[in-house]
Amino acid sequence: MQLSRRASFANSVGDIDATIANMIEFLGKFHPLLVHLPIGFLLLLAALEWLALRPGWKELTTANRIILLLTIPASLVSVICGWLLAANGDYAANALFWHRWLGTGVAAATIALWIIRQRGWMTAYRRSLVATLLLLTVASHFGGSLTHGSDYLTWPKPRSAEASPRTEEQLLAQPAYGTVIQPIFDKYCISCHGVDKSKGGLRMDNAAHLSKGGDSGSPLDPPGAESSLLGKRLNLPEDHDDHMPPDGKPQLSAAQLTVIKWWLDAGAKTDATPLNALKPTSEILREIQSAMVTPSSARADAR
Repeated sequence: MQLSRRASFANSVGDIDATIANMIEFLGKFHPLLVHLPIGFLLLLAALEWLALRPGWKELTTANRIILLLTIPASLVSVICGWLLAANGDYAANALFWHRWLGTGVAAATIALWIIRQRGWMTAYRRSLVATLLLLTVASHFGGSLTHGSDYLTWPKPRSAEASPRTEEQLLAQPAYGTVIQPIFDKYCISCHGVDKSKGGLRMDNAAHLSKGGDSGSPLDPPGAESSLLGKRLNLPEDHDDHMPPDGKPQLSAAQLTVIKWWLDAGAKTDATPLNALKPTSEILREIQSAMVTPSSARADAR
């Protein structure tokens, strides 16, 4: 009886822990939505403060005080949700560190702005507002890097004139993985499973990391569209939590799904094995040609 009670108590504690973990994960998901509120408030505040310096706009002073007052709780709630989100995500450590602490710094700065303004130190207040905007810009850059990649906010690189092999003979001579499969992963997968973010510890930006797998093991071992973890995730309904790519993200075309499943059934080779060695049928070749993604466009679209 005593052992049964202990087991029941342990199960209850486990259920509570799971509920808390789920609640933390759920609340963290509000960060991408809420983070735009303090950003908008601070930008609006800066614009109105600039207008208030002009003779005909001094009445904006009262409105600016209200906007600043609203910015404080918006910043604090956004920061709290951000910390909760970071606890359940696999993000690049360096970018996460700076985004988290710079974002916290922005929230602290909004409180300091209110105190300085209430004391009537307007020159110090305006200078501090400019400094807060600079801090916000850097924090936002690191946030964008976490979501879209470290080179997201850079000047676009010229798109190369690279084209898919034109003839069937040229296509068959190309490495199956590097020419057909990896570009599909680059376009649809590396935003969540790349260098800057690796959900579940899985990276799909190159063959070595893909073969290594993540927290759930290798997505390719055992091979096969029905047996492999990758095949199973692709086959799940789009609204399933484990479906890849997740609901709301761009989805693979029917041809791309067919090609990935064929490749899994053909052994999921990630080396330089040419396409003709995998003996694709004429039907599969047509699907491959329809599914082809050039590496240059895949990297650009992934961002």
